[in-house]
Amino acid sequence: MTWAWQDDPAPPPPQGVVAAGRECAQRLLACIARSTQPDALMVAASTDLVVLTGPEACLPWVDGALYIAPRAEAPSLWLPTNQRPQIALDLLAKAVARLHPGSPWLLLRTPAVVVPLQRLLPASATVLEQVRRRWAA
Repeated sequence: MTWAWQDDPAPPPPQGVVAAGRECAQRLLACIARSTQPDALMVAASTDLVVLTGPEACLPWVDGALYIAPRAEAPSLWLPTNQRPQIALDLLAKAVARLHPGSPWLLLRTPAVVVPLQRLLPASATVLEQVRRRWAA
């Protein structure tokens, strides 16, 4: 399945932020560690990618990171707030569900990945340290 991306003319309020690339992801981890409200945040990480979700007021700004949010027409599909695919989101969500069991998912343009969000964990100091150790190995 292929599609093009377009600017979102009515971006939703952010409910998360994603940092791709080791440097950007490390900057986001550092911001999470300094958060005054870590209990309001959930985090997931993979190789060179960190996803953080939570209330808009708790989300940090990180140079190079993207704000993300689900869309009303496809609540299980999270996208960058400023971009959207040029196809019907409900149909895209159904196609993603056939290929990737479990929801919700984050769909990114660059890097072109589908990130499962069902394994988000509380953004505790312990979880952040586990991510740092895994990356150091």
